[in-house]
Amino acid sequence: VVGFARKKVATSKKTLTENDAKSSLHWVGLLAFSDPVREGVKEALEKTAKAGINTIVITGDYSQTAISVMGELGMDIKKDDYIEGVDLARLSLSELQDKLKGEDRVKLFARTSPEQKLKIIEALKNSGEIVAMMGDGVNDAPALKKADIGIVVGEATDVAKETADLVLLDSSFATIVASIEEGRGIFDNIRKIILYLMSDAFEEIIAVVGTLLLGLPLPVTASQILWINLVSDGFPNLALTIDPKPPGSMERPPRDPKDAIVSKWMKMLIGIISMVGGFIALGLFIYYFKTTGDMILARSVTFLALGLNSLIFVFSVRTLTEPFWTSKLFENKWLNLSVLVGLFFQFIPFSTESLRNFFGLKFPGIVPLAVVIVSSFVVFIIIEGLKSVIRKNLEWFQH
Repeated sequence: VVGFARKKVATSKKTLTENDAKSSLHWVGLLAFSDPVREGVKEALEKTAKAGINTIVITGDYSQTAISVMGELGMDIKKDDYIEGVDLARLSLSELQDKLKGEDRVKLFARTSPEQKLKIIEALKNSGEIVAMMGDGVNDAPALKKADIGIVVGEATDVAKETADLVLLDSSFATIVASIEEGRGIFDNIRKIILYLMSDAFEEIIAVVGTLLLGLPLPVTASQILWINLVSDGFPNLALTIDPKPPGSMERPPRDPKDAIVSKWMKMLIGIISMVGGFIALGLFIYYFKTTGDMILARSVTFLALGLNSLIFVFSVRTLTEPFWTSKLFENKWLNLSVLVGLFFQFIPFSTESLRNFFGLKFPGIVPLAVVIVSSFVVFIIIEGLKSVIRKNLEWFQH
């Protein structure tokens, strides 16, 4: 806010002195400058709150100015919610850590110096927090460097940009939130791919090792395994990389960075899917080999069982812990297309005599094919049942 006043002086007066401003002034008025909050910031902050992300404002400006701006954003700041730089200087690092914990934590630091910004970042990191610092000036550089992720706006100084990890070309806070949401979607898709590939691979290993332990011929040949892994299952695997983000991804709490990508519940799912699929394929091979004595027929049934299993349970893997029907089944059109392509390629080796001879296969008949399809859906139902257990014990399974 700038105040204006005027005074009549002689036209010959070239310079004004301090005494000229002390008397005979006529009040004109006040001029207020306001830097409005950008559109979309309030909605972005609401998203971060739901996602379990805490927002702290650190400014060199006056506390009342910051409180006014934060009020526009729906952040209600009480007396104990902010600390002035003078008071911050008196606090030790451990005392500051205590004030940054819990529901009544400090949400605003006003009139702060560059050293104090760095002190706040250190206190947060010492408490085990993952810290993203947003700034634009030269004095923000030390804190930007110390933070896990330094973020600057497009209009920031060159020093700040060189120190930062991320430059927002549109200078929008909403872009940060969108990046977090995108990152959560990418992480989920990585887990889906690992779960899908590991389950698919281990069920083949169980089937092969089972026959070796029982002194039986191999249930599938090397060329058949390569065909399943690279051709039939390769397309769904690629489609999972671009699976759309689930709608509730920003309502989950942040993941502990110490948690492994392959979590406990994933290991359990991989183990059980592999055992169920592997033992079903092994059982089918033993049954048809013992009852018919036809090894080519037994291998053909096993080849179909291992291939169709993964092409069906990929729809269950796509939603990780939630039921498959809660997602939009046709949202990932590439996955649906890839499964159809995978089914087509799964039956290609049976199409001509030369391919059947090359792969060592024969069409097993309608009844064995029906048995294979039913067994594949059994694996799918078991996975959905396991996911139900995970949802009921999510606190244990989230690690």
